[in-house]
Amino acid sequence: MLDTLSGLIFMMLVLIGTVAICYYIMLKLLLPKRKHDYYVFIPCNRSSQKVREYACEMRVKLNFMGDEKNSKIVVLDSGMSDNERENVQAVCKESNGIYLVDKKYLKDYLDGRI
Repeated sequence: MLDTLSGLIFMMLVLIGTVAICYYIMLKLLLPKRKHDYYVFIPCNRSSQKVREYACEMRVKLNFMGDEKNSKIVVLDSGMSDNERENVQAVCKESNGIYLVDKKYLKDYLDGRI
């Protein structure tokens, strides 16, 4: 009985170790060697609610993944209300990596002129 139990525990540990090693190897193979900059766009119009919360949640997720240096969150203003615009501007001032861009200035922003 004791031999069966210890054999079962040993086999479980071997299985868990094998899965962990496979996961680690796949993670190293699938992650890119160089990280590239990228943008996350959050479109907003008059009917959009909780834009500030979406931008903050996305920033937290990107920080959790370790991509805070390579990512920029762009809140695209296509006619949002003044109150919501002020809320998003307050978040942009507080955090690095969240930007508020008007729809008509998006091309200038992406070209680096803003």
